[in-house]
Amino acid sequence: MNKILNLSIEKIFVILAIFFGFLYVLILPPFQSVDEGNHFFRTYQISEGRFVSVNIAPDKKNDSFDVGDYIPSALQKYYSNYIPLIKNIDMKQNISNIKRDFSIKIDKNDRVFTPFANSSLYSPTCYIGSLIGVISAKIFTNNLALIYYFGRISDLLFYCLLVFWAIRTIPFYKLPLMLLAICPMSLSLASSYTSDVSVLGFNFLWVAYILKFITQDEKDITKTIILTLLAILITFSKSYIFILPLCFLISPKRYKNIKNYVLSMSCIAFFIILSGIIWCIISKGLTLNMNDMIADPERQIAFIISHPIKYIWIMIKTFFVKSPRILITMIGVLGWQDTKLDWSTYILYPILMYFAIFSDNYKFILNKWQKTLILTTFILGSILTYTSLYVMWTPVENNLILGLNGKYFIPMMLPFLLLFKKEHSKYDNEKITIFVLIAVLLILFTSELSLLHRFYNITPQLYYKI
Repeated sequence: MNKILNLSIEKIFVILAIFFGFLYVLILPPFQSVDEGNHFFRTYQISEGRFVSVNIAPDKKNDSFDVGDYIPSALQKYYSNYIPLIKNIDMKQNISNIKRDFSIKIDKNDRVFTPFANSSLYSPTCYIGSLIGVISAKIFTNNLALIYYFGRISDLLFYCLLVFWAIRTIPFYKLPLMLLAICPMSLSLASSYTSDVSVLGFNFLWVAYILKFITQDEKDITKTIILTLLAILITFSKSYIFILPLCFLISPKRYKNIKNYVLSMSCIAFFIILSGIIWCIISKGLTLNMNDMIADPERQIAFIISHPIKYIWIMIKTFFVKSPRILITMIGVLGWQDTKLDWSTYILYPILMYFAIFSDNYKFILNKWQKTLILTTFILGSILTYTSLYVMWTPVENNLILGLNGKYFIPMMLPFLLLFKKEHSKYDNEKITIFVLIAVLLILFTSELSLLHRFYNITPQLYYKI
């Protein structure tokens, strides 16, 4: 145990994440993470040098547009083999099926239009990790399954690199950050095709550098360059730009003079706006409705504008009704949200986070204005998340917001947890670290067993349905 404690938290994270992440990569059948098929199609499209999806004209029976691209038909064939598994807990995976699919080859000339609307608006920045693997594999093989698994593995390794960097950079809260990054939900996402790898990694890095610049002196030009680059990456990665105001947690006193501070913040703001405009121009013309079976964005927006008080009540009611679901899906409901973990995990993980926070022995505490900024950012971010799902995913005037998932809130949790930081630790950091590591090992191990049971039925006597 002493040898383990001699390792830094970031090294412990990498060891655990790579070991259990590789198990996720191998155990989870292809396309069995939420929307993994669409993310794989989008990754492959970008790997061919086409960064923007296309609309195809509506047919006479359907007024809506399909958004996607013409990609090799082998990808659709591969995906179709695993559609019956999706959300069907009665069906189990057969190892022979996986072996069979390693015979599928890519014919670049045999193409078919493939829709992937919900991932088509994401920029290439969201898929850096998986793109490295897909592009590398395509150089020496046309075996689709090999290409697929190379992408998964490179996504995991890219995530490990970003989080390792974030934990090494952050001056305190290393253990809470590790818990957020290695919880079953985060790690299972990192081991599959998803835009969340970049979203989580870049946002963890953003907060880590903010805290570093709050507590330690760095050259003004260093602060400006690092924050600007991360701001651009975050702006291009989904819709989490609402955490960018956290750069104002850095006091002007941390700069040589007020002029340098103003120039630095202006530079960051300029490139945030510029990045947003660039991607809007590039993706202009894509017609998209995330849930066109029941949602109507235009009518929903009109309803919110005309009934603001009622909408506020809908958000409040949703918060109380959906909070338990948000919590457990933040910790981990794996696969296509059809693989729950043991209930002890959902009880234990918040307890681990509590002890990780209050055993932090770094002598620092935020000012009141900094806490106010964090809380305001968290509330506004939550409202934007709720509203986007209400507009894009929920029936018009519905009394509850649909589609809420805990993973959407993970990027906001690290700054939110700062509100509980105390100047002095309440518990022995070394003992708590040992306790947390043992508990995390058990939680990750049991989460792997849950996936094995869900997809391979290794324990038929424990058969269950969700």
